Amino acid sequence: MEGIALMYQAKILLNEGYSRQRIAEILNVSVRTVYNYEHDLVFDSGAPRGRPAGKGKLSAFHGFIDAELEKDFTANAELLFQKLCDRGYNGKITILRDYISKKRFELHNSAVRRFETLPGQQAQIDWMYAGYVSLNGKKVKRYAFIMKLGYSRRSYIEFTTSMEQGVLFSCMIHAFEHFGGIPNEILFDNMKTAFIYNLSNCCWEVNVKMAAFAAHYGFTPRRCRAYRPKTKGKVEREVRYVRTSFLPSVGGDLSLVPTARLNELVELWMERVDVKVIRDFGQTRMERFADESSHLHTIPAEHFEYRHPEPIVVNREGRILFQTNRYSMPAQYRGKQLEGLLDPTDNTLALKHDGAIVRTIKLSPAGMKKTVDDPVDRKEHLDAWLEGFKLEEKIRQQALDKRKRAEQENQTADPAIFDRLFQEENQEVAV
Repeated sequence: MEGIALMYQAKILLNEGYSRQRIAEILNVSVRTVYNYEHDLVFDSGAPRGRPAGKGKLSAFHGFIDAELEKDFTANAELLFQKLCDRGYNGKITILRDYISKKRFELHNSAVRRFETLPGQQAQIDWMYAGYVSLNGKKVKRYAFIMKLGYSRRSYIEFTTSMEQGVLFSCMIHAFEHFGGIPNEILFDNMKTAFIYNLSNCCWEVNVKMAAFAAHYGFTPRRCRAYRPKTKGKVEREVRYVRTSFLPSVGGDLSLVPTARLNELVELWMERVDVKVIRDFGQTRMERFADESSHLHTIPAEHFEYRHPEPIVVNREGRILFQTNRYSMPAQYRGKQLEGLLDPTDNTLALKHDGAIVRTIKLSPAGMKKTVDDPVDRKEHLDAWLEGFKLEEKIRQQALDKRKRAEQENQTADPAIFDRLFQEENQEVAV
């Protein structure tokens, strides 16, 4: 019976979205064995071997056997056989064992389906590797962030080129906005951006920044234990769904599809998936979400500031230098220090002065040594230059006028006297 039990566990893990390699590690079997379990090449998926048990001597006792297995899932076949014999069964025990194997498999699946979270109780998060994307002639790894609500099964998916903590926070905020609320708890795996292992205490702890993020939005971060079914299986199954359904639907060379375009396509794909009927429930994701949405927490008015501040100085030309590229700023900020906030998700730089955001810049690829001037800024700087030029002309004209008056009054007979008067005039203008 040990082999049959392993087959049951393998099928349950496959239904939960685990890969064959991971199931092989969990069950301590080969990947080929997991494949055989998946395709019913070992025990015929619990179906009877030899004579079928559907119609025959045992059929009259199915109700009794089912009731016994409901009370005790591990009920011994020999004890059940003895009870059946006492009730008039005159068949063989092999037929009973085949039926029990099939029924246990059905009860396993039923138990998994009943393992559900309450509406608004939990969401699960995972990252999916999504190949490469070509950026400025370079191959950059691309990933998919996936958050899935446990009750309704609604998902939020966003493609990025980084899995760093700032990107994780940004994607989570986008997911909250997509769902219109926040669940009570969010389940993570052992990603370092969420949990770290404390060697001194020999235990896992919530990342400090993640703890602050969770406190701001009012959810509890939880870590799923490695190699445990029925913990993060919902989102892992969504990972497989995205890999086998969405990505092939895009078509062509995915490395040539910009990440922004891929996010537009996956949003349309999610809308179609949300209205498909879930076979286990007979409802769509949106129908179940109608029951779940009211149980989600309200999103705070102000979002958590996850971007790292960086001092940036506007030079005399009215430009800032960031990652070897230059970007123009309004003329009024020339020579002033600003606070830059880099958002790695959409590759933008927000610039703050006196606590207020004065401009958000879409960054060019780093290392290009490119100058990006805003037409409005260019006009402001030109107007400021013209004003300065006019002021200099005015000062120069005033000095010439004074010289003419001095010549007319014969005060310039001695050049030294004129030089002194000219210097005094310049000092007055400067003051």
